[in-house]
Amino acid sequence: MERVDTAGIVGGGVLAEDRQQGDWERRIAQRSEELYRERIVQRLLLAWAVPGNLLLAAVGATLLALSASVVPAAVTFVIVAASAGVAAVYVYRQHFKVRAVDTDLRALESAHRDMLLDELGTGDLLDAHRRYRAQLPELIERYRHEARSDRWKDSALQAVVIGGSIVAATATATAAAVPEIRWFAIGLSLLVAVSAAYAGYTKHRDRAASWQETADALEREYESVELRVGRYRRFGSEREAYAEFAEAVEALRAERARRLPSGVNDGLMQ
Repeated sequence: MERVDTAGIVGGGVLAEDRQQGDWERRIAQRSEELYRERIVQRLLLAWAVPGNLLLAAVGATLLALSASVVPAAVTFVIVAASAGVAAVYVYRQHFKVRAVDTDLRALESAHRDMLLDELGTGDLLDAHRRYRAQLPELIERYRHEARSDRWKDSALQAVVIGGSIVAATATATAAAVPEIRWFAIGLSLLVAVSAAYAGYTKHRDRAASWQETADALEREYESVELRVGRYRRFGSEREAYAEFAEAVEALRAERARRLPSGVNDGLMQ
């Protein structure tokens, strides 16, 4: 029976290269999972900081309206103030935790991508188009991240407007019997008005839809050029297909930049 010599395979770097590739993927997967958990914690903290404290304030206003004594309501408002302060501290800290993990993940993905791009070469225009396609998944993920961020901002603003409106209406009605809380009602009404105006100005919902639409369109182009479907089925050579692909991607990026001139710098190879 012929003996297979694996020393040359290991020594030549084939198995070592596979292990290295697996190590990159493992590290990126671990960082992605860590970022996912940190973002869940961040969202829970934000839910506590805004809707949760607004609900506590509504409880305090209700106690003022229903109770002859102001002591229960005063205790509730003290708890609200303490809760808001603690929540602000934790939200601030969690923001930088998420930012640090996200930065590490982007650095890992960038280093991994650069390693893969080095294998493609830089000989001619076809190689440049291949490198261009290899960089596209990071751009798609960045657009989707922007879409998720804008959707979350829109949801937070809507929560402030809706929850604040309910609490402000309750506090305003209570202020007729308990004049001491009229300034709280005025301040909360002002917060609701400013939040509604800011939401209308920034249009986070429209921005999120634009980011998501562009990301989906880019992903379709990314898959279509490799499978030779859609507009790419008519091309007989890889060079022509990748040239059309680069033109289509640039058109989508230009359209996104036109609709969102203040968007992020996607960093894709020009």
